[in-house]
Amino acid sequence: MRTRTLLFAAVALLAGPILVQAQGASTTNPSATRREQAMERREAARDRRGEVKERRAAMTPEQREAARARRAERRSAMPAEQVQFRNDLRAYQRGLREKSTDLRAQVKAGTLTRDDMATQLKAYRDASRPTNPAPARPAPVTP
Repeated sequence: MRTRTLLFAAVALLAGPILVQAQGASTTNPSATRREQAMERREAARDRRGEVKERRAAMTPEQREAARARRAERRSAMPAEQVQFRNDLRAYQRGLREKSTDLRAQVKAGTLTRDDMATQLKAYRDASRPTNPAPARPAPVTP
C-alpha cells in the first residue's frame, strides 16, 4: 500500500510539469483572451508577409526570373483534372461571394433572417462545391 502511494506520488510529480508545459504551449500568452490571441496571430501573419516582401525586394532580377520559371513549370506540370478543379473552385468562390453579398443585403433590408441566410448559404455550398480529384498515386515499388 505504501509502495503504491509513493509510486503514484512520483509519477504525479514527474507528469505535472509535462502536462502544464503542453497546455501552455498553444499560445505565447496563455492568460490572453481569445480576441487578444487572434490579434497576436494576425500580427504574426502580418510580420511573415513583411518578411516575404523584404525577401522578394532583395532578389536580383535573375532570381526573380528563376522563381517565375519555377512557378510556370509547376503550373504546366499540373494534371488537366487539377487545372479544371482549380478553375471550378474559383468560379464557385466567386458565386459564393456574390450569393453571400445578395443575402446580406436582404438581411439588412429585413426581408430575410440570419438563420435563413445561413441555411441558404449552407445549401449553396453543399450543392455547388466542386470535388477535388484524387491525387495521382505513384505505382507501388516491388522488390
